[in-house]
This record gives sequence, structure tokens and C-alpha cells, in this order.
Amino acid sequence: MAFETRKVGGTKYLYLSERDPATGKVRKRYVGTGPKADAAAAALEARRKRRADERLAVERVRSELGAVDALMAELDAGATLVMEAALYAAGYHRPNYGPWRKRRH
Repeated sequence: MAFETRKVGGTKYLYLSERDPATGKVRKRYVGTGPKADAAAAALEARRKRRADERLAVERVRSELGAVDALMAELDAGATLVMEAALYAAGYHRPNYGPWRKRRH
């Protein structure tokens, strides 16, 4: 969103930059001037602020879940270690880190 001065008189016009999905090129769409443009600009600014707040909320939740992810990774590593020990004790092996196979005697 940008107010642009298009004439010598200093009148400001609101244009929105949008990417055309078919061609991928950026095109400007005329919105208007005066109170109509001010209202549209205010609505767009409110939308941007709302989206920024939502992004911050998502980042906050991700950072809170980071500790849980670390604990889950530790639990997964421990469970894998126990499973490998049980399979080795049962007579299985993994040649070249491939699938588990029963040893032939």
C-alpha cells in the first residue's frame, strides 16, 4: 500500500501493489483519494497489525514448545537405545545400518 503523488498539485492517490497469479508480475491497483483512500489505508494497516500480532503469538508458542521438543528428542533417543539393546540381546544385527536381521548360526 502506498500513497503516491501523481500530479504537480500534490494530491495523493492510494495504490495497492498486487502480484498477478497468472504472470507473476506486480501490478498496481488504484484505490482512490480522500476519505475513501484514508479508510482503505486504515483497514489495511489494521490487517497488517493483526497479522503481525498473530505471527508474534505463533512464535511465542513455538518458543514455548521448543523445550517440549527437546524433551521428546531426548525421550526418542533413549527409547531407540533401549530398543537396539533389546534387539541385540535377542540375536538381531544391522549390517551397514540397514534393516534389523536375525543372525544365522
